[in-house]
Amino acid sequence: MSHFNKILCLYLILLMASTSCSPKSHIALKAEGYSISSKGDVESKILAEMAFSFFKEHTDQKHIVTKDTLVNDFKKIYFEINPNSSIDYCIHHTKKELSIIIKDKEISLHIVNQLLEALSKEDNRFKSKNLPPSSIKFQTNCSDFDFSYRDPHFANNLIPGNSEVLGNNNVDLDWGIWGHNLAKVMRDVNDSNIYALVNNVRNKNQFSFTSEKLFEHLSEYILDNFGNGDEKSYHFMIMPQDNNLVCICEECTKIGNTVNNATPAVSYFIQKLANKFPKHQFFTSSYITTSQPPKEKLNENTGVFLSTIMLRKGVELKMSQPKTASFVKELEAWKEITPNIYIWDYSANFDDYLTPVPILYSLQKQLKFYKEHGVKGVFLNGSGYDYTSFGDLKAFVASALLKNTEENVDELCADFFKKYYPQNQQLLTDYYLSLEKHFAAKNRTYNLYAGIDEILATYLDSDAFIKFYDELGKAIPKTTKEEKEKLSKLYTALSFTRLQIAYAKVSSTHGCANLEGNKMVVKHEMNQILNRLAEIYKYPNLKSYKEDNGELGRYINIWRYTLLNKRFENLLFNKSIKILSDTDEGFEKLKYLNDGLPGFSNDYHQGWYISSADLKIQLSTEKLDGQKKLNLRFLNNNRHGFYPPEKIEIYSDHKLIGTIDSPEYDTSLEAIEFNINLDLTDIDNLKIVFKRRPLIKSKIAIDEIRLLN
Repeated sequence: MSHFNKILCLYLILLMASTSCSPKSHIALKAEGYSISSKGDVESKILAEMAFSFFKEHTDQKHIVTKDTLVNDFKKIYFEINPNSSIDYCIHHTKKELSIIIKDKEISLHIVNQLLEALSKEDNRFKSKNLPPSSIKFQTNCSDFDFSYRDPHFANNLIPGNSEVLGNNNVDLDWGIWGHNLAKVMRDVNDSNIYALVNNVRNKNQFSFTSEKLFEHLSEYILDNFGNGDEKSYHFMIMPQDNNLVCICEECTKIGNTVNNATPAVSYFIQKLANKFPKHQFFTSSYITTSQPPKEKLNENTGVFLSTIMLRKGVELKMSQPKTASFVKELEAWKEITPNIYIWDYSANFDDYLTPVPILYSLQKQLKFYKEHGVKGVFLNGSGYDYTSFGDLKAFVASALLKNTEENVDELCADFFKKYYPQNQQLLTDYYLSLEKHFAAKNRTYNLYAGIDEILATYLDSDAFIKFYDELGKAIPKTTKEEKEKLSKLYTALSFTRLQIAYAKVSSTHGCANLEGNKMVVKHEMNQILNRLAEIYKYPNLKSYKEDNGELGRYINIWRYTLLNKRFENLLFNKSIKILSDTDEGFEKLKYLNDGLPGFSNDYHQGWYISSADLKIQLSTEKLDGQKKLNLRFLNNNRHGFYPPEKIEIYSDHKLIGTIDSPEYDTSLEAIEFNINLDLTDIDNLKIVFKRRPLIKSKIAIDEIRLLN
């Protein structure tokens, strides 16, 4: 510890001791006026100038704020940026003076905004309409943020200016290279020596991290685009391409590369960059060929990302959980090598951005766990640039928790809605916190890739949601200005969830259709909900409902042209169907095989019965004598391993009565239909066997077994 830090720490100990026991420890921020001053260095002066300007902007009574001039009864507000401090920020508050010492100038805008917001609550001469609620208590104290890198990856944090106000990091602003993007930086470099030697051939799908040419080109790129770090320190992700190729050239093997392990060369490369650019930071990831830590320690300006993808979401993490214990073991191994352990965490349902998922209670528990185990930074992978329901709330609360994991989530939520939705704060607060409490009481995990059936079984109460949805619809016409616009956008997004519930419930309560004899008739009122969802075209970032292949425009069109105002006939409604083969988890129930509704060809969650084994079913055809047509429809999605069956066999009393053998189909289609005519005279039961195609991880997804006259 430096001499300065020893003195500072001693001063703070004495200061805290002298104030903590005082019966009047809370000192009001409000004063007759405010005089802004600073230490004499350049950075502190810039901060004071910014604070003075902001104070002036947020009041119409300009005379109550002065700069560098102390007026009787004016409170002196003193700013100082001290990069040598061992603490993120220190506040000393008396009746006449508020002193704020900040370690890092990058958070200065956040601190000033927090001060203005806190002051506006006490002094109504200041207005802070557009500033987030303050979680910093401007009383005498010193505090470190729990994580040094804080990046809640939601759309609100990516709006220009928002991450600085919230005191967050932001991939667009803080990273010179992010993810597997080294290839993009090198794409115009015409030099084969930068690529990996694999099977004695230079392979452009991977890099040689001992290549001097690669180091030279990347060094030039960093200098040209980001400088040497004097103005701003940037992060750079140095990862191999997303494959299992490893360079085994003479230089790479000499320092330890093997056909499965690229860590030696990657860490060698990072170390060289860290030495050349000591004011920038260089990170790799524990991933595929770099999952093994290097043998030697890395520089102070290096780090590693660990993914939490295998950890349970929605519950407290404990060492008794095998995957949690394995993660901590990996983390501890990397801590021996580098001081900066960052995690790539997850905080969304990536197959449904629009249905509200309650993540905040469990996020708080898990962040405490990460802090306890020495994690320094968190990239919280939310919905990114896409709109998500309550995403603005989640960005705000996650921001606060990343600074202080002990914050009160309920209070943060209430403060947020009070600030940004004052006309409907109670409605929104009550519903969102009921989501969190309902899910917490279940103590269950949530799936990062869940469809509507799993959502309803895990964290969404359909009755409570629809009650809230209807109340929200009634509230919007009574709401004004910006709040009305934000509520309208939320209501539009939640119309997706309302349709999802209607589809999942079919003809039961809240369902989309009525069963009339042998026909499933879609309700006309679904048109109204779909028209609400069609309002998405007003909002630039409300275009997708999921991460991959989830265009809302297409979803709307499937409803409009495939479901709305349709009558679906099937003689198997209310007929018994049994599965004779092994069932996949979550597919023990069979409703999709005769629920009457077609599946969505762009989404395997939507209406498809999935089997990773050869599917065998038995169905009742009692009292269905005569010639009938059997109609079968299958998902065709090569990326996710869904194919129509290789062969379909139909039996009655163990007698083969029909086959569809190696059927030909248009492989470009997303859904494939097959038909076969059957004589069901005196046949009470059918057994159908669907044999999968002989491909790796081949699965069958069938949406409906239809029997027609």
